[in-house]
Amino acid sequence: MAQPSIYQPQSETDLRTLQDELFAKTKRALEEGQPPEHYGLLEMARAEVTIVTAIHNIKSNKGSHTTGMDKQDIDNVLEAEYPEVITRVQAMMNDYHPVPIRRVWIPKPGKDEKRPLGIPAILDRIVQECLRMILEPIMEAQFFKHSYGFRPMRDAHMALERVTDICHNTGYHWIVEGDIKGCFDNIDHARLIRILWNMGVHDRRILMIVKQMLKAGIMGESIENEVGTQQGGILSPLLVNVYLHKMDRMITREWEGKSTRCPYTRQDARIRALRNRSNLKPAYLIRYADDWVLITNSRRNAMKWKNRIQTQLSSKLKLTLSPEKTVITDVRKSPIHFLGFRYKQRSGQSRTGYITSTRPDEKRLKAKVESIRKDIRRLRKLDGQKLVHAINVVNSQMAGVGNYYRPATMVNVELNQYAQSLGVSARCALREKGVKWVPANQTDNLRGRHEEYTTCIPTIEHEGLRIGVTSIGFVRWEKAQLKNPLESPYTAEGRDAHRIRTERHRPKARDDPAMNLTVSELIAKGQTNPKYNFEYVMNRAYAFNRDQGCCRICGEYVTSESLHMHHVQPKLPLTAVNRVANLATTHVECHQMLHTSVDVSHRVKPKVWKKIMKFREKLTLT
Repeated sequence: MAQPSIYQPQSETDLRTLQDELFAKTKRALEEGQPPEHYGLLEMARAEVTIVTAIHNIKSNKGSHTTGMDKQDIDNVLEAEYPEVITRVQAMMNDYHPVPIRRVWIPKPGKDEKRPLGIPAILDRIVQECLRMILEPIMEAQFFKHSYGFRPMRDAHMALERVTDICHNTGYHWIVEGDIKGCFDNIDHARLIRILWNMGVHDRRILMIVKQMLKAGIMGESIENEVGTQQGGILSPLLVNVYLHKMDRMITREWEGKSTRCPYTRQDARIRALRNRSNLKPAYLIRYADDWVLITNSRRNAMKWKNRIQTQLSSKLKLTLSPEKTVITDVRKSPIHFLGFRYKQRSGQSRTGYITSTRPDEKRLKAKVESIRKDIRRLRKLDGQKLVHAINVVNSQMAGVGNYYRPATMVNVELNQYAQSLGVSARCALREKGVKWVPANQTDNLRGRHEEYTTCIPTIEHEGLRIGVTSIGFVRWEKAQLKNPLESPYTAEGRDAHRIRTERHRPKARDDPAMNLTVSELIAKGQTNPKYNFEYVMNRAYAFNRDQGCCRICGEYVTSESLHMHHVQPKLPLTAVNRVANLATTHVECHQMLHTSVDVSHRVKPKVWKKIMKFREKLTLT
């Protein structure tokens, strides 16, 4: 069979189109009953635009400043020369040998145990992100529609709402709570590579890179990793979903995805026929990475499904269920523990005679509250701007807890148990800072959060502003939404559905073609100033987008031939000078006027002269 011509994206718009095409091609193959086949994936992954986008994605991740075994982080990449970074990453993909990972241990939420986290070297993370961007569309086209973990446009709240929806619509109350023992640490490499091949990754070079990633040694522990995938690797969550896709198919083909002799246009009619005309054991699977639940109609069927899944996992995937944590529960009598929530059903007015009662998991919530309390106690050692920043961090943590547990029907009852004691802790920590109890809606911070609350919170004054420590109890129940099956980052229809739900627009693609000419000029001129580094070249395109391709001085559109990028405050440190906020799109002529002291007010409009003077004032700032 002839392989298709190799395609390399030339711009971020091209890259996004390519991802859409990979998704659509995979979908078409499946609809036609053919296995998907994709070649030339390495050329797509090692394209210059893919590497730049990967680095931009990693830069926005909070872990980008965590160093691997090579002691380097994202700043080392951003401050290097542009051609050097591109060449190094491309060379790595041509002959890939990862640096051993650095192992750290982090506590599990609400538990005394710790879990291992593997931190790859920064260049290895870039390679992994390049592969993720190319492989994810292929996998997303095939994944089970009710797996929610580590997938775009999905979250834990959707998984929880799916549990509620199934229990209400079916009247089923028996749930198998599944826990796969050490899932990340026990993935069989050969089987994973085989699954990737069967899912359409027919570029053997990509498979070899994935294999080398999996085998990367652990600093101070092993030279080569024989089994498992590193928790902490960028590609690992996708690979775990790929591996467990086999489990999803094994379960769903027996009920939700069961083939029938008679085609049904409606899913509910098909399920009704299976229920009334067959002896099949009902099973509704909801999976979030290696955390999953299965809902069925009786204890007997729950036992059968539990045993069957254990057998299949052991024989097909070399995984085992944890006997202590994999339990069968009747949610009318006891709660299940899923994704940090306790889910139960109690008697009430509904079609099935039961209504949902959900609460935050007690241990996890208590552990989070104690972590916040420790941060509150540290406030007593701080003053001035550092104190305000620390209060903002504490407030962010409390708001985060409320946002996560908002879908729990008993969220107010549960969080208000801790609101008063956290408030008292904050007051004690700020006693020497002139703290006062002030109604929340009279403070100057978090106005959107506080505007509806008159409850008094501990507040200090800073530069004439009242800065309050918010209450963890400022939260209202909000029903979670079911996953809209149309939502996908790889179709126009899916992106529109996501925008309507979240009211967020997708960031514009970088205008790479407009940048190409001036980038070439920079390289040709051999710019030696350290600020003309990788970050500068990358962020110019984002600044150009922000400015909508217009000069910040005269307001006219800028062509690639007349484009200059101005550093607003050129004396900032190297770590800040090339941030998008410090770059401004200008014409060559306008840029030259900024960097002289000549009075050109007679040559330009008053509005333009005012802008020139404003930019000139910032040139000396540090």
